[in-house]
Formats: sequence, C-alpha cells, structure tokens
Amino acid sequence: MEPSPTDAYHHGDLGRALLEAALELVAERGPAGFTLREVARRVGVSHAAPYRHFAHRDALLQAVAEEGFSAMRDAMVQACECHETPQSRFQALGIAYVRFAVDHPSHFRVMFGPHSTKDDNASLARVRDQTFGLLLEAVVACQQAGVVRPGATHEIAIAAWSVVHGLAFLLIDRPSRRIPPEVAAEELARLVTTTLMEGMRRRD
Repeated sequence: MEPSPTDAYHHGDLGRALLEAALELVAERGPAGFTLREVARRVGVSHAAPYRHFAHRDALLQAVAEEGFSAMRDAMVQACECHETPQSRFQALGIAYVRFAVDHPSHFRVMFGPHSTKDDNASLARVRDQTFGLLLEAVVACQQAGVVRPGATHEIAIAAWSVVHGLAFLLIDRPSRRIPPEVAAEELARLVTTTLMEGMRRRD
C-alpha cells in the first residue's frame, strides 16, 4: 500500500506527498480543477511550503506527467521483453499503453494535458519523446520484417498511436453504455491492435 500524502510528509518527503495529493485532486476534479494552495491544504502544510519544490501548479503537474511517462515507458519496455517477433512486440506496446492508462487514469490525464505537452521542460520532453520513440522503433522493425507497408514511418506511428490513445480514453471515461464495465480493457486492446496490424499490413 502506498503511503498517504500526510504520511509521506511526516517522513520528510514533501515532494512525494505533493505529487500524491495532486493525483488525488486530479481524480476528483480534473487537472485544471485545483490550486497549489489546495494541494498544500490536503497535505497539511503551509501555503508557502509547496513552493520549495514547485514554482507553480503547472510545474507540479509537469512533475506528475514526467513520472507518468517514465512509468509508461518502463511498462512498455517490459511488455516487449517476452516477445520475439516485431508484430507481437508492436501489439504488446499497444496493450501496455492501454493498461497503463486504465491503471493510472490521473497520471494519464495529466500526461496529455496542455501544461504537459509544451517543450519548456527538458526532462519531461525527453521522457515523452523516449516513449513515442518506442512506437517508432516498433514500426521500423515491422517494416523491416515486411509485415508493415514501407515508407511514412512517422505518419504510420502517429496513426497507430491515435487509435490506441483513443481507446485508452474511451476506457477511462466509459461513455454511456457503449463500453460496458464488464468488458476487459486488455481484451479490447488486443482486438484493436490486431485490427490495426491488419490495416497496416504490407500489400504486394
């Protein structure tokens, strides 16, 4: 069990406590629905205390996003380790992406919010690019193996990402009754990535 923000603070890790409190507030109100003052109140510290770690709310959200991208990247890398073929690794990446989103919806929302997609934070931009780089590498490997049509690697990667990313948000939000709660995220992710591979397949 992860420590609560207050527990983390009392152990001297205020930065961690602030991140945890921000994630709780994102889950309750969305990324734009709170202030740094509210984060401080939730952790149980003075209003000035968070500024020792974060200059403003967006800096805190960028730290949440960086943590999310780092964890997603690691999960995607790990998901590929037991797969031998380029197409199975490509599918594993997509499934890991969706699984991360479903397991960490607050992180995921922050990762793709407007405050996190700017390039004014070098470390965040680096890990974000590394995560997308995994998809690019997978597309190249599939092209080299002859299972994905050649050319336009970046555009193919963007198209693949948009499909999986859209599914991830649909599973987080579960709009209306279009996606019943009993439908497994991994099952849908496997179906979508299989269909995606078929659409990307090389046709001679």
